[in-house]
Amino acid sequence: EAKNLLEKISLYLKEFLDDKVLEELNVAFVSIGQKYGFVSAGDVFRQKLAEATKTALGKGKAEGLSKGRAEGIRQNTRSLAKGFLKKGVSVETIAEVTGLTIDEIKAL
Repeated sequence: EAKNLLEKISLYLKEFLDDKVLEELNVAFVSIGQKYGFVSAGDVFRQKLAEATKTALGKGKAEGLSKGRAEGIRQNTRSLAKGFLKKGVSVETIAEVTGLTIDEIKAL
């Protein structure tokens, strides 16, 4: 009963406590399946939830890194274009070399 209560409370506590604290709470209680040596429905649910969370976090991190890199490259390209403009390079040439639009370059 205590394990079931902890599982239900954990869903709400996730918002306020980090994963390490929740893991410590979970370790303090043994599920019915663990106590009697079988895999309970709750054990299966927790395993699937942990796997889904791990997958989602990995995917989110990869997407975030990809977007960050893309924005960094775009920012560097804008900086180069701005420098070329100061040196008197034509807007058309800058657009051709950097891939920026003429409007983007003029906005710099």
